Amino acid sequence: MKRDLSVLLDLVRTLAACTVFLAHLSLPRFGGEAIYPIFEPYAHSAVIVFFVLSGFLISWVAERDGSMTEYLLNRAARIYSVAFPALLLTWAIDGFLIDNYPGSLSHNYQHDAPWRYFPLFITFTTDFWFLSEDAFSNFPYWSLCYEVWYYIIFGILFFGRGPWRWVVAAVVLLLMGPRLWLLWPIWLAGAYLQKLPLLSVPRSRLLLLISFLGLITLKATGVEDALNSMINHVTSGFAKEHLRYSQYFLGDYLLTAWIGGVIYAARGACLTVLSHLHKPIAAAASVSFSMYLTHIPFFLLFGALFPKQTVTIGILSLSGIAVFGAIFERNKVFFRRFFEVVLNYGRVIHQVTWVRR
Repeated sequence: MKRDLSVLLDLVRTLAACTVFLAHLSLPRFGGEAIYPIFEPYAHSAVIVFFVLSGFLISWVAERDGSMTEYLLNRAARIYSVAFPALLLTWAIDGFLIDNYPGSLSHNYQHDAPWRYFPLFITFTTDFWFLSEDAFSNFPYWSLCYEVWYYIIFGILFFGRGPWRWVVAAVVLLLMGPRLWLLWPIWLAGAYLQKLPLLSVPRSRLLLLISFLGLITLKATGVEDALNSMINHVTSGFAKEHLRYSQYFLGDYLLTAWIGGVIYAARGACLTVLSHLHKPIAAAASVSFSMYLTHIPFFLLFGALFPKQTVTIGILSLSGIAVFGAIFERNKVFFRRFFEVVLNYGRVIHQVTWVRR
């Protein structure tokens, strides 16, 4: 991947993570009412940006990995190296708040029987069909529960051979349920961008400008909100009541078209000026995953200790995120080795069973 494109994607990923961070920091419980109108309306859109980026990047790394084994090991190590510690952090902070700040959490029932819910969290099945479970207090975890299964089904289709890959993919789709189906085209659109031929530099830059203007116009006119309200009205409230984070799918499709335009245009726009910003942008992007998965537990912790002190909550949370990211985002070796052992053990068991037959 060209450096200027890599830097741009890192920049977009970092800005999306920061948007979610600031949108949630602006919630009244953290005293951020002054910035609430600025950032909150864009939180869900930032997640859609993640989906499109994810599809684009996973399509690229699948070609780089070259085999299903490498693909699975790399994805599992990347996801679990951050997701599993983030779950433990959330569980620990929630427990501290339940014991010391009663009433600070609205759904304590999961902590009464965590063994029932941890399997949902670590298998990313919280939104299969009409399950509706957040990962303790960490509600942004929902998007990971969509993405991981998109990785799986894409891997099946990309590396599988013969008609059986379609059968297996269909079974996985059936397991996922309608919520994940609705946002699957958004992720696929990102993957499809990888396969499109490059435009010339002038045409790429023109498309980049048009796509940015399209995004601004989309947000300024409120078309998304109108489409989403229409869906909720047509379904007599079914979408809002049952689809959870997928209820905005129609507006999300429109948003995806413009985001896709930005990414596609950036592939051929030759934005060499960004190469000079590689180091600071890469450093910020290196903790963006940690920022997304840990900002809520940190907000809740520091929000309880320093009520309504938005700046203090934000700074302390960023410090916690930086430490968490430095420890876990750059240390995927342990998880990769663990999954290699599991995979090799599974192969041995299969071979022994086959010999006995």
